[in-house]
Amino acid sequence: MDKSISSSLRFLWAASSSLTLFWVLNILKESFSVVKDFLNFYPPIGPLLGLYIFSILVFILSLFILKSFNLSNQKKAYWTMLISAILFFLMVFPPIFNIVVDLFR
Repeated sequence: MDKSISSSLRFLWAASSSLTLFWVLNILKESFSVVKDFLNFYPPIGPLLGLYIFSILVFILSLFILKSFNLSNQKKAYWTMLISAILFFLMVFPPIFNIVVDLFR
C-alpha cells in the first residue's frame, strides 16, 4: 500500500477518536461537576480549554499509536470517520445534547 494512503488512514482514525473523546467529555463535563472542575485549567476560559487540550492530545497520541499498525482498509476508516462526525454533530446539538446530559444527571 502507498505510504501516503496509510498516513491518510492514520489521520482519519486519529480524528475519529479525537471527535469521539470531545463529545463524550463534553457530556460528562455538563453532567458531573468533578469533570468540569478537572477540565478547568484556566478559569477565564473555563472547561472548554480542557476539552480542546485533551482532544488534541488524543489525536496526537492516536497518530503515534497507529503508526505501528498496518492500516489498509480505506472503506472502514471512511465509515468510522463519517459515523464519528455524525455522532459529534448530534451530541453537541443542543436539543439532543440537553436530553443526554439530563439522562446522566
